[in-house]
Amino acid sequence: MTFRFVFVAALAACGPTQMGAMGDPGETGPPGAQGPPGPAGPGLIVREATGTGQLVVSAATSTFTLIPGLSTMIDVPAGGLLDVHTDGGLQCTGVGNTYSVVDIAIFIDGLQTTASRRVVAANTVGLAQVIANWSFSRHFNVTGGTHLVEIRAVAGDAGAANANVSSAAAPQLQGVVTATAIPPP
Repeated sequence: MTFRFVFVAALAACGPTQMGAMGDPGETGPPGAQGPPGPAGPGLIVREATGTGQLVVSAATSTFTLIPGLSTMIDVPAGGLLDVHTDGGLQCTGVGNTYSVVDIAIFIDGLQTTASRRVVAANTVGLAQVIANWSFSRHFNVTGGTHLVEIRAVAGDAGAANANVSSAAAPQLQGVVTATAIPPP
């Protein structure tokens, strides 16, 4: 008889084989501890410089000369890229049917790059002191570290009239250089 009693007690301890109805959800528990901070995301470094004066380019300007104010220093991370953009204006100072020709170039660490533009401002008989503009950009692979970015100008035609390049205050002429360090992917 003991055997039957134990068997009946074991069946009674198992309970019903079907699940009952689900109860209402309980209250939300407290928030967990904050995790550690993640790694810093890639950040761009941007430096910009604007013209601080006017450069008169004449036939005597036979080597590239810094346009006043258009230079900046920038730190580029190892494996990153350097993006340089420049824009500005120049004005032919001649009167009558004449013209000015100026070459504008990007220099990095004192060395001329392949990024340049020839800008021509051509007067007519009825219109003098014509303004012409430049605007161009380039990406450069440079070593990690600090780099000097400059915008320089030189006469493009020895027979051309003088040109006023950039300005400190005239918005139609004032040059700008923007250097952006782009971190590696």
